[in-house]
Amino acid sequence: MTKVKRISKKIGAALVMVGALSAPIMGHHSTAAFDSNSVVIIEGEVTQVRWINPHASFKLTGDASEDQPDGLWTIEMTAPNVLINQGWKRNSLRVGDKVTVFANPLHNAVTLNDGSQGGLYLGVILQDGSTLGRTDGEGEGSDR
Repeated sequence: MTKVKRISKKIGAALVMVGALSAPIMGHHSTAAFDSNSVVIIEGEVTQVRWINPHASFKLTGDASEDQPDGLWTIEMTAPNVLINQGWKRNSLRVGDKVTVFANPLHNAVTLNDGSQGGLYLGVILQDGSTLGRTDGEGEGSDR
């Protein structure tokens, strides 16, 4: 076997391994559970902030728009490093802040283990009036 063929085999094996290892990573980040055609607007008070990988999240208690339930909501976000690239800081949200959140609700309004409803972060109007993300009430495919 020539040196070129050995190197080609090693490169091919490495590419196969990289492809196999990346498949689970890409599959982990699905948003299929959330209704991207619906945007819920929640005005309330932040009760918890979790700035952790793989997904930051926060909880708030407040009043929700339309036919969505009022009360406790858990809002799932993306990874902190992605949020930083979008203008977030670790302390952008603090417990006790009064905010307005725009989120895609879960397809089925199920109650999570802690009694909250679930949503996928689109944007937020912070207590000081500044905004992060989409705060126009329009989600992908939204009919608003």
